[in-house]
Amino acid sequence: MDRSWFRAWFGVFVILMGSYAYFWHSRDWNTASRLMLTYAIVDQGRLSIDGLENQTGDRARYQGHYYSDKLPGYPFLAVVPDLVCRKVFGMAPHPLNGPALAHWPTDYWVTLATSGLFTALSALVLMEVARDLGCSARRAVLVALAYGLATPAYVYATLAYGHQASAFALLASFALLARPSARRDAPRVFAAGFLAAFAAVIELQVGPVSAILGFYLIGQCLARTRRFDAVVFFGLGALIPSLALLLYNALAFGGPLDMGYFHHATAQFARVHSRDNPLGLRSPDWGLVIPLLWGRYRGLLFYAPIVALALPGWIELARQKRFGVAAVSLLAALAVFAVNLSYPEWTGGWSTGPRLLVPLLPFAMIPVAALLAIGGRSGMWIGGLALLLTLAGALLMLLFQGVGARLPQDVADPLIDVVVPLWRGRAELPGWWTGERFARNPARLLAGDWLRGLPVAWRWIQFLPLVIFQAVGVVWLMWEEDPGSDLRVD
Repeated sequence: MDRSWFRAWFGVFVILMGSYAYFWHSRDWNTASRLMLTYAIVDQGRLSIDGLENQTGDRARYQGHYYSDKLPGYPFLAVVPDLVCRKVFGMAPHPLNGPALAHWPTDYWVTLATSGLFTALSALVLMEVARDLGCSARRAVLVALAYGLATPAYVYATLAYGHQASAFALLASFALLARPSARRDAPRVFAAGFLAAFAAVIELQVGPVSAILGFYLIGQCLARTRRFDAVVFFGLGALIPSLALLLYNALAFGGPLDMGYFHHATAQFARVHSRDNPLGLRSPDWGLVIPLLWGRYRGLLFYAPIVALALPGWIELARQKRFGVAAVSLLAALAVFAVNLSYPEWTGGWSTGPRLLVPLLPFAMIPVAALLAIGGRSGMWIGGLALLLTLAGALLMLLFQGVGARLPQDVADPLIDVVVPLWRGRAELPGWWTGERFARNPARLLAGDWLRGLPVAWRWIQFLPLVIFQAVGVVWLMWEEDPGSDLRVD
């Protein structure tokens, strides 16, 4: 890695992690369910969440004990930062048998070290993919920042869901397989298999994408760009997280093929998930295609406008005869979309945008990168359009982040009905609100009394330091890299 590229790489990482660190959101059932399993493992040395079950309604009950209803992949990842919080920084164990908490300090650090870190790492992987596709350093930076700040990935980087960790695992697995075969290929393919399988241990619904990656490797072997023993190494890597999941199921629920989804303690979820249908999937509802693609309710193109460039990007990949990259990125995106079409709770519950489509975002950014690699006058226009779409998405994500990041599924127009009125100080907090008007952040914590003394309509000023930090970082990156690039503003 040359010096200028490392500077760009490091700069993107700092901008993204600094942006994610700015928000400390209140809990919801979904995040608490995962965090409680982590705290039970670290503090109590057990898999049941007894004593913590009141923190969430996303819970399972088996033989008189409470468990998280989620797969254990994310809680296992969160064990490491939680241990650091306990052993290094002396943070207190989570209290047992208490009322549900909106904020707990360890939540913040664990979330940043998992969802935040893996989102930033995904952006860096996208930078590498963009360079491989022919992007300049500056345009690779644009791809990374567009993903990390101008799509719902920004929101879920600040919440303890599994989306960002599973998205990183899938993208990193693809990136390992997409690089040309090296002399010592076994470790790379082994790691790709491990990541592909671990993604499904974090979120079972991305399993089809894991399978697509496996078929991608088989296709490479058939095309003789890799030796057939690569399939063995991929399988060995995939075996480790698979066995970890089976062991967890056996220890928690009495059988390797049992899981929390079979033992829901909350009636509304028990009606969707069952032993015969763990994810509650049904035949695809094709009437959901438009609502999931467009509109202020859950429209992907509204909440991630940069993704509008994905379709021409896939065409460009095909024109360049990069059929493997085009096929995997397209099929991965379609697989995630199809699962969402088939899920009764397709709205994603409390969320910003189409929450269940978040794992497809890095794969949709791959064709965007291919489009941004086009040079000449056409490339200049494409770059300008991408920049405008990125700015629009970044503004929208900041608006949602600022007021807590999650809006209930029964709010028909989250931006107009809730977000904008709250920012303008013209609405009282709804009865379902779980935190404060604006998300907790360093400026609010440092300037508490002064900030509370401002009129409500002016309290948005607490996010000005974040915007200045982002703007300075982006200008520095764009100014330093690739002199003469078509994204430089003279």
